[in-house]
Amino acid sequence: MVRRTVFVGSVVGVAVLAAVSGGAVSGARVPAEGAVKVQAVTGLDRLPVTGVEVGLTPCPTGALSATVTTGGDGTVTRNLPEGCYRAEVTMVPSGCQLADPTYVQVVVVPGVTPVAEFRFRCA
Repeated sequence: MVRRTVFVGSVVGVAVLAAVSGGAVSGARVPAEGAVKVQAVTGLDRLPVTGVEVGLTPCPTGALSATVTTGGDGTVTRNLPEGCYRAEVTMVPSGCQLADPTYVQVVVVPGVTPVAEFRFRCA
């Protein structure tokens, strides 16, 4: 009975420690997060393009991590675990054409927000 109580107490203690430390138990590393900003512009005046859909996928290839859509200011920011990502335009708003390549590669690290910029020609 004493062994069972000590074991249960140890398991509860580890669970509490994991909750308080964010899951970092026994040297386990909690993945760091950073952010990536997607920006869509048109023309020399760099006017914002609303409604551009961009998929974010880990490099070099992987499952889609997120899909984001630019807002009224032509930007959207998304938090992601640190690492390399491919930002690829998946939908262009009506009346616009993509002027640059369909994707860019960015590296997400805590404290730095890389910008994946896409240029468009819009009527």
